[in-house]
Amino acid sequence: MTHISQSFQEAELLIADAVGEVIEHWGFRKALGRVWTVLYLAGESLSAAELSERLSMSAGAVSMTLTELQEWAVVRRVWRPGERREFFEAETDLWKMISKVVAERERFWVRSVRERIEQACGLLRNLPTDEARGALARAKVLLTFAQLAEGVIDRFLASRRADFSGFGVLEKTPSAASPERR
Repeated sequence: MTHISQSFQEAELLIADAVGEVIEHWGFRKALGRVWTVLYLAGESLSAAELSERLSMSAGAVSMTLTELQEWAVVRRVWRPGERREFFEAETDLWKMISKVVAERERFWVRSVRERIEQACGLLRNLPTDEARGALARAKVLLTFAQLAEGVIDRFLASRRADFSGFGVLEKTPSAASPERR
């Protein structure tokens, strides 16, 4: 292995582990972030065997991870003419990926919290004690916050865009054909 390829592999694994940790913090398995990152950095489709080799993961672990990533629509299967193997490529639209997770997980979670607090407020409203009235007043504050959070998520998703202009480089992913040189 040349010094360049060794340095590239080291950089690839550093980024894959970093993204994996972020993904893990969001409640997903670290392997999902690592596999997606290697595909994203490659800029071209890779086979499961290539992913397995690059990440030192078993074929079974890579297969399960690719299946889950496809379910989240952040990796897609592609075919190369003349090849019998399956290849995979990463979704590169960060907004599309983030909004899917927010829509399917966070919005559901916030809605569930709001509904349970509303139910609890209904129960507390019918109790004639000072303790219940105090708890109801505090529960209404929590309910207002849950409603606000739900509204923010809905507006975020309805905007159908993320304003990354302040981040510059996130607006568009550079293509493999035109790598940036510094």
